[in-house]
Amino acid sequence: MIKKDFAYAIELPYWQAPNDDIVIKSQNDSLSAFFKIWVSPAKYSVYTGIFKFSYVWAMRFERNKNLYYYINCEEDNYRACYWIIPDSSWLEKLKKERYSFFPDWEKYDLGEYFHYIIQSNKFYIEIIAKDLKISKKKLHKIF
Repeated sequence: MIKKDFAYAIELPYWQAPNDDIVIKSQNDSLSAFFKIWVSPAKYSVYTGIFKFSYVWAMRFERNKNLYYYINCEEDNYRACYWIIPDSSWLEKLKKERYSFFPDWEKYDLGEYFHYIIQSNKFYIEIIAKDLKISKKKLHKIF
């Protein structure tokens, strides 16, 4: 049984610099978050990491918040990760609210939404979206 609002860590393919901020860019229903990559402690890569969320429904971020969703596990020895919440009360609340205004919305908005969490230096960014792609690219003047 999945515990309500429990977040599961998923290791990032790149080492997100832990003490740096991310840059968020939003356009239509897409959201991109750019992050610096380390190749070794405090040594930056020439690449920038990119979280690319598609079909974004909602986003929120809070500063200095304990990530109460996720309890660190000894076996999660990840250098960098993001989280997903399979049984999200926030997503459930959004769906109920949407049903109250548009009872047939799921007939037209096909696909499944997920509750993701990414981290900036002092912020947790929570995103409800249908899809996430993670990549890296040589970019200039992002930070």
